[in-house]
Amino acid sequence: MAVSQERISVHSLADLKNTTDDALPIYLNSLKFTQSHTLTDVRLGLGYSAFAICAACFYWDYTLGFESTKVYTAIAVAAYTLLNTLLTIWIWGVEKSTVYVGTNPAGETITIQSKVDKHKPVYRLTVTTKGKDGKKKVKRVDKAFAGWFDGKGHFVAKPFQQMMARSFEVVGKADPKNAVVEEKKKKVLVDNRSMDEKWASLLAESEGNVAASTATPEKSAKKRGKKA
Repeated sequence: MAVSQERISVHSLADLKNTTDDALPIYLNSLKFTQSHTLTDVRLGLGYSAFAICAACFYWDYTLGFESTKVYTAIAVAAYTLLNTLLTIWIWGVEKSTVYVGTNPAGETITIQSKVDKHKPVYRLTVTTKGKDGKKKVKRVDKAFAGWFDGKGHFVAKPFQQMMARSFEVVGKADPKNAVVEEKKKKVLVDNRSMDEKWASLLAESEGNVAASTATPEKSAKKRGKKA
């Protein structure tokens, strides 16, 4: 069972969530899912564009002076405000806590969103599966972090993978070994005696029970005789 060498504080919900979020692409990509980075690329593009405008504005002001670049500065401020507004809308309106988007070899697309409520060490997952025909299936699962973190704060991969494979069909089909629920084996006592030996044992038990039942009244009668 793979156990992470890194330790986190089991009392930090942010660390628990971030560590689990980071484990999702590692696990799913190992199952031949192809991860899509479109959401991240757009967010980075908007962020870097806003930074580039700030850098250009500083360069204009430093080399040409404020008076000669007032118009450009005003345009830059407006563009920066627009980009930051778009970035905020993208994060809260489009990404919506999405931590993974990928496609399996069968062409099914999986989108995973994760969330943690305050003061509750529970990993809340929303998985949306979209088939080739365009039909969507949404499933929500809440699981305690204690299921795949030990008491010292180490991440244990096996129970986390089992949770994912058993909770979501699209993952279970890609990882059938972890999707199967292991049943506890019950110990069965095998009686290898022959039929004659079994009958002899039953007769001996019945005779013993009869002897015990007849002996009890005799003892009680003797006790009554002594008292008399």
